[in-house]
Amino acid sequence: MKKQTILYIAMSEDGFIAGENDSLDFLNKFQMEGEDYGYSDFIQSVEFVVVGRKTYDKVLSMDYPYHENKKVYVISRSLKKSKKDNLEYYNKDITTLIKELKNSTQKNIYCDGGAELALYMITNNLIDQIILSVIPLKLVKGTLLFNKGAVADKYELKSTKEFSSGLKQYRYEL
Repeated sequence: MKKQTILYIAMSEDGFIAGENDSLDFLNKFQMEGEDYGYSDFIQSVEFVVVGRKTYDKVLSMDYPYHENKKVYVISRSLKKSKKDNLEYYNKDITTLIKELKNSTQKNIYCDGGAELALYMITNNLIDQIILSVIPLKLVKGTLLFNKGAVADKYELKSTKEFSSGLKQYRYEL
């Protein structure tokens, strides 16, 4: 299995990963019992999680546990100490980190966002694959994932899957 860095993320059909005030409420009506949109299989293929500090803080504020069985690197401009053994705040070169992680695992690396980190990693060719779940609604305002709301041309669409909820999931590869 080829080790990949994968951006697995959801956005509205107009390109937003969060609404106004960083709200993620638009995702709630698409959480259906018995349907995880392939997330369980995906997360089993992952050893490391790389996430932006703002996204990490947002998830914590929602009282969700954050990948307690994975090694997590929170990308931050400031270096903090973590009280968790599996979590490290990281403020050095991201390219170096991704190379080191790829060399130390047989599994994938999960980029959990947010938009700033995802764009940096895409621009620097650090994302090998994008699994993009598009929520069938428009937010109009909030945090855009991609410039102009579109996946970069350098990524090739490999598959599309539509779910009964109306959510469409696209898989792109570099």
